[in-house]
Amino acid sequence: VHTITQAEVDAGVVNNSATASAFPPSGPVATSPPDSTSTPLVATPLLTLVKASTTTAITAVGQSVPYTYQVTNAGSVSISAIAVTDDRIASVNCPPAVLAPGASLICTGTYTVTQADLDAGGVTNLASATGTPAQGTLAPATATLTIASNAAPALTVDKTAGVPSGNTAGSTIAYSFLVTNTGNVTLTGLLITDPQLDAAARCAATTLAPAATTTCTGIHTITQAEVDAGVVNNSATASGTPPTGPAVTSPPDT
Repeated sequence: VHTITQAEVDAGVVNNSATASAFPPSGPVATSPPDSTSTPLVATPLLTLVKASTTTAITAVGQSVPYTYQVTNAGSVSISAIAVTDDRIASVNCPPAVLAPGASLICTGTYTVTQADLDAGGVTNLASATGTPAQGTLAPATATLTIASNAAPALTVDKTAGVPSGNTAGSTIAYSFLVTNTGNVTLTGLLITDPQLDAAARCAATTLAPAATTTCTGIHTITQAEVDAGVVNNSATASGTPPTGPAVTSPPDT
C-alpha cells in the first residue's frame, strides 16, 4: 500500500517502480529487473469565496466601506496565483500564496459610497476569485454582498416676503421660497404648498441633490380683510419625493 502525497496529486500521477529480490541456497542475492507503474489521478480543483464587511448600512456620500474576501481551496490540488476582482472596486489586494487543499487566505478592498448608491437604496458588489490549479480546469468562485442604505429625506423652506405693491386690497406681495435638501437622498417633484398664492409657485429646479438649494417664487393679492387687520400672515411648506417611500414635507415657514 502507498499513501498518495499532495505532490503526486498536484502532478496528476503516481509513478512507482519496484524490484524483487531473494536469497538462493547459495550464491549472491537474486534481484529482478525493475517494473514500473503510472497511476493517473483525477484533479478536482475548486475555490470558494465568502465576502463580508463590517459596515452594516451606508449613510453618506464618500463613506468608506471595507470588504474582506475569504478564498478557500475546497478542491484536491494546490492552487496558486490567487486573484479577486470586484465589479465596484478598482483593486482588491490578495497576499501571494499557494493554497493547499483546505487552506484559506483573506483579500481586502475598500469601496467609496456614491450618491447613486444612496438613491438606489444600497450598494451591491459582485466579486470573483480565480487561481491557477496544479492540474485541471478551475472555474471562478463568485460571491455577492448587498449593504442597504439608511435613507433620511428632509427639506427646509425659508420664505421671504417682498415689499407690497400697495396697502390697499388688490395690491400684491411677491414671495420667494429658498428650499434646501437637508437629507441624504435626491428629491424630485419639488413643490411649494401655499394656499394664499394666486397661482402655484414656480421653482428654478424641481430635483434637488443633498445639500442643494433652489428658489421658488409666487404672488399673493392682498385682500380687504388683510388690509383691515393691518397684516398679511402667510405660511408655506415645501415637499419632494425621495427615490423610495412617501413624499417628505418641510416644517412650515411663516
